[in-house]
Amino acid sequence: MPFRLSHIILLFIALQSVGGAWGQEEGLASYYHERFHGRKSSSGRIHDKDELVAAHRTYPFGTYLRVTNLDNMNTVIVCVTDRGPHRRKRIIDVSSSAAEILGFKKKGIARVRIEEVPGPIDLRWLELIYPKPAPYLQPKEQPAAPYHMKIKP
Repeated sequence: MPFRLSHIILLFIALQSVGGAWGQEEGLASYYHERFHGRKSSSGRIHDKDELVAAHRTYPFGTYLRVTNLDNMNTVIVCVTDRGPHRRKRIIDVSSSAAEILGFKKKGIARVRIEEVPGPIDLRWLELIYPKPAPYLQPKEQPAAPYHMKIKP
């Protein structure tokens, strides 16, 4: 019984690290106006309109998010560096260069899907699920092709 309980607890911890609703969210997105270029964001970074950054209410700073425009299916990966948006029905603010890639800069807002992109810390869970085989079970290295051999005269 304790063995199963420990597995349930580990599964619960793994699901908590993924984020709410399996790391996906849909709603309206807007973009930072050019007047915010050069101003300090909530994380302390200076906002650059040419960087692929975003503002989100709940994701921690430094989280990478895949933002997909649901009208044209354009996708971009942004890094959360600020808090917002401050409008109630919007879920994310992206930089103007990200809005240009997503194709809604002229319109101003778009319906998007947000997915969390796993970082190096999250990938360690894969090693627990799929452990690497022992070195003595791995196949031996293949010899180099003949045209790579160095022949001494």
